[in-house]
Amino acid sequence: GQEGAEQFAKKIGINRCYIVQPSNTATSVAPKDANDALRLDLDLNAMIENSQVVPHERILSFKSLRNQVLHEITNPEKYIGVPMTSLPTFTNIVKGFRRGEMTVLTGPTGSGKTTFLGQLSLDFAEQGVNTLWGSFEIKNTRLIHKLLQQYSRQPLPAGKPENSASLEALADRFESLPLYFMTFHGGSDVDDVLDAMEYAAYVKDVQHIILDNMQFMITRNNVSSGKWGGNSHFDKFDMQDVAIEKFRKFATDKNVHLTLVVHPRKEDEGTKLGISSIYGGAKATQEADTVLILQVDGRRKYLDVKKNRFDGTLGHCPLFFQRKSGRYAEQLEVGASAAKIVKKEVVAPRKESRKEIKSSSMNTPKKSYPRTSYDDILDQFTPNK
Repeated sequence: GQEGAEQFAKKIGINRCYIVQPSNTATSVAPKDANDALRLDLDLNAMIENSQVVPHERILSFKSLRNQVLHEITNPEKYIGVPMTSLPTFTNIVKGFRRGEMTVLTGPTGSGKTTFLGQLSLDFAEQGVNTLWGSFEIKNTRLIHKLLQQYSRQPLPAGKPENSASLEALADRFESLPLYFMTFHGGSDVDDVLDAMEYAAYVKDVQHIILDNMQFMITRNNVSSGKWGGNSHFDKFDMQDVAIEKFRKFATDKNVHLTLVVHPRKEDEGTKLGISSIYGGAKATQEADTVLILQVDGRRKYLDVKKNRFDGTLGHCPLFFQRKSGRYAEQLEVGASAAKIVKKEVVAPRKESRKEIKSSSMNTPKKSYPRTSYDDILDQFTPNK
C-alpha cells in the first residue's frame, strides 16, 4: 500500500520515483494497491499518468492525508497496533503497539521489567514482527536463556544431557523467530546504538526495538570525549534529554516502535511510582506516546498505564509470575492460592516483646480476619476509561 510504496521509494531514491495516489470516485473505491486495481478493472495507465513526485517529507496537505484520516475514522480496529497476545487486558487498555511511536517503561530495580519485555518481544516475534533487542544490562546469552524458557512455556532441562535432543529442537524453533540482538553491553554511546538500529531497520526491516536501559547510554565518559558538544557542564539530565530527542526522531523517521526502559528516581521501597518518579527531566514522558510503570507495593504487582496518547485510556493490568514458564499472566495459575501469594510479598512486621504481647492480649479483643481472595485482588484493577 501507500506506506510500502514510500518505504521502497526511499530505498531506491526519492528523485527517481513517482507515487500513485488514486482517490475515491462516484462509482468506485480507491484501490489499496496494484493488485486491487487490477481486480476492480481500473485504468492503470490513467493512474500512472496522474502520479506525482514524492512530496517533501516535512510538508503535507490535507489532500495527502485525506484518505488515511477517513480510513482511520471508518476502520478504527485496523489501527490498534500489534497486540500483546499473552496479556489481553493490557492490550485492551493501550490498543497495541503502533509503528512510529515510543513507549517508556519504568519500575523498581528487580521488579521484573526484563521479564515483561522478554515476554513482549516473544509475543511480537511469534506474530512475525521483526524485533531488535538492545540489552545493556544483561548479556545476550543470559537474556536468550530467559527467552528460551518463556518461549517453551516450561522449565529448561538444565543439567540433563539425556534431554539434549528436545533442547536442540526447541533451539531450532527459537532460531526461526525474527529476533535480533545488538552486541552492546554496559556503558555505550548513543550514536553507535542509533547506527546499529538504523542498519537493522533498513536491512532487517525491524519494526520493534527494545532498549534496556537508558542509564547505560548517558555515562559521563561521553562528556569528556566530546560526544555532547564538549560541554563539561552537561549533566546527566541534559544528556538524557538529548538521547531522548534522538530516539524519538528515529522512531518517527524510521517508522518503528521503540520501547525504552528508564529507571526511576530513588524512592522508598514499596512507594507507588508516578510519572514524576521517572529519572531525569520531563523530556522522557513528554516525548513518549505511552508510559508504563511496573508497580510493586508489597501485596501485588501490576502494570500501570500512566499515559496513552492513542486514545487516552488509562488503567491497570494485574501480573502474576508463573515460575515454571518464567512468564506473567493476568490470572493465578490453577491450584495457586492468592492468600499465600499476598502473604509471601508482605513485609515482615517488627517483632514485639513479650511485655507488648501480654499487654495487647489483655486490652484488645480478639478479631477474626477474612482470608484474601483472588476476586478481592482483581477488584483493584478496573481500567479507568
